[in-house]
Amino acid sequence: MKEKENEEINEEIKKLVIARIDAQVSSNLRLSIGSHGSLSKEEMIERVKKGDEIGKKIIKSHLTFMRSLANGEITKALVSIE
Repeated sequence: MKEKENEEINEEIKKLVIARIDAQVSSNLRLSIGSHGSLSKEEMIERVKKGDEIGKKIIKSHLTFMRSLANGEITKALVSIE
């Protein structure tokens, strides 16, 4: 049962990241990840859906950002700039 729960969570996380990319990434922007070249918005979404190496990196970066946002780290950093 635990494995199915993890699988569902992973699918829910993928859906969340895809929704964030769809809503927040402009169609004319491209993402560059190291030596893997650059990805369009549509390619990012496809990689997340596949869950390949690049898709996992995209998911990880979104989760890290959301955790930082939830913990108030981003707000603290922005306030300290003033």
